[in-house]
Amino acid sequence: MKKNITNLIVVAHPDDEILGIGATGVKLVGNGELVQPVILCGNADARTKRPSDIELYEDMLKANQLLGFDEPVIGDFPNIRMNNVDHLDVVRFIESQILKFKPHRIFTHHPSDLNNDHYQVSRACVAASRYFQRRDDIPPLRSLQYMEIQSSTDWSFESGVDSFKPNLFIEIENEIDLKLKALACYRNVIRDYPHPRSEEALRGLAAYRGGQSGQKYSEAFQTIFQRGF
Repeated sequence: MKKNITNLIVVAHPDDEILGIGATGVKLVGNGELVQPVILCGNADARTKRPSDIELYEDMLKANQLLGFDEPVIGDFPNIRMNNVDHLDVVRFIESQILKFKPHRIFTHHPSDLNNDHYQVSRACVAASRYFQRRDDIPPLRSLQYMEIQSSTDWSFESGVDSFKPNLFIEIENEIDLKLKALACYRNVIRDYPHPRSEEALRGLAAYRGGQSGQKYSEAFQTIFQRGF
């Protein structure tokens, strides 16, 4: 078992961790690795059709437990107002999680996402990812990956920031159903087709990414840092 390998998922909102890496995370857990979500805007208080605080927390635990993820770290940064938070405060919060969990891989948002919270978290996470080069008590980072989040990465417009360009495709034929089941633990998140967070669209994206990479179903990532092979 590889319990010494930790994967840190740094996201803005509850459900981003499932949308971005739910199926791949199951494979990592199956390999004996730890998957640790860090959700900065844990309250998601600006969410449409948001359940109660207790229900949202229960949904979060249930979804992550179903996939074998560790219990999420929940921050209290303001939802849809991350642009009003000091950048250094966000960086230091993420650094504190890096120091605590000592990850070998980090997964986070793409900076071109339409959702500004995603952008702010992505910027801060990239800055914090260099923490291992300033401290001897943190293991060297193996890789830093951008994820794609339906109804955010796909909804972005051309803005001078490079769009999501996947270069890592993880085959998820045996994991996609469990990912969708975990996402359904979040009340009111899955929508009717043709919304991109519908089951049909999510499965279609996995099929499209699979077709790009010669696999049946895939989750796609953009590697922006990799150390070694």
